[in-house]
Amino acid sequence: MAATEPRALASRAGAREVRVYADLAPRRYRAGMWAFALHRISGLAIALFLLLHIWEITSVTRGGAQGFDQTMARLAVRPFVIGEFLLFLAVVFHGINGVRLVLMDMGAGVRRQKALFWWVLGISAAVIVYGAFFFARRFAAYPWSL
Repeated sequence: MAATEPRALASRAGAREVRVYADLAPRRYRAGMWAFALHRISGLAIALFLLLHIWEITSVTRGGAQGFDQTMARLAVRPFVIGEFLLFLAVVFHGINGVRLVLMDMGAGVRRQKALFWWVLGISAAVIVYGAFFFARRFAAYPWSL
């Protein structure tokens, strides 16, 4: 009797988990949840870049001007251009969506948040396509590795 009790609890707990987390499945997301998730993901990407940037800048203290030049030379390869482009995607979306969030916090467009999210995606796509031209030129100019 005592051995079946935890199993029954586990199955109830499992059923409860499915019910609780069902709304977090990306296939069930609506525009507001996609905006929330993409804003958090882009924010984490920007924070990660900030850590890498601090590491890059502190190479001056580790090796002086020569150490900084060596670090910058190591970063002048195509994989880092791809990383910079991904950072560009995150910054553009995060910034434009941040404006949407500020407007909604001030009470503007709260009832049209779904339409505003689509505007954010459209404006972000236009800026990204424009910026992609410059990243493509840098990508073509740099080698894959040193």
